[in-house]
Amino acid sequence: MDGIYCSNHGGRQADGGLPALDVLPAVVEAADGLPVLFDSGVRGGADVVKALALGATAVGVGRPYVYGLGMGGTDGVTHVLRSLLAEADLLMAVDGYPTLADLTPEALQRVL
Repeated sequence: MDGIYCSNHGGRQADGGLPALDVLPAVVEAADGLPVLFDSGVRGGADVVKALALGATAVGVGRPYVYGLGMGGTDGVTHVLRSLLAEADLLMAVDGYPTLADLTPEALQRVL
């Protein structure tokens, strides 16, 4: 096995199931060093930062780039991906995390 893919596939099949982001730390721990690719509800750069802080090796986006494709073709996809990266970069900068290595679970605080 080369890695683990952590996803609830949009949650359409299991309403009321555990949110993928909530179980991500346990998946990363169980992966025991294998790369963990996360997707599920990623809509903006903040979602990317959260998943990386919780241990994801990489983060996939589904709907955002498809929306960009539908609205603007390849230029729309480019715009969406650049926007995601810019939002993540800005969030990390204003919160004092200069590199991805600085993102840890302690960087997050659950808001109830």
